[in-house]
Amino acid sequence: MLNIKKDDVSDEELEVALLHKMFMMRAGRKRHIYESDLTKGFPPHLRKGIMDAAKNLYRKGILIKYPHGKEHVWQLNLKRIGEIKDKIEKFYEL
Repeated sequence: MLNIKKDDVSDEELEVALLHKMFMMRAGRKRHIYESDLTKGFPPHLRKGIMDAAKNLYRKGILIKYPHGKEHVWQLNLKRIGEIKDKIEKFYEL
């Protein structure tokens, strides 16, 4: 289990914590998460790191971002769901 409350969290741990949150919320086919809701549930001192992790995962092609109304929404890239599960299973039990 990943301890996300501590101050010294690596970028990989932040990415996995975000992927785990999105996976558990089933942010895939028809579900998505608004950009303003991505950082909810994380400590305030890590919110900037979570947004940076989301942008990193978007560049890698693991997350999908598209405009929806007044802000962007984020989804998991279902074409790479196997890779996403492997990343999550390093730190969490599914």
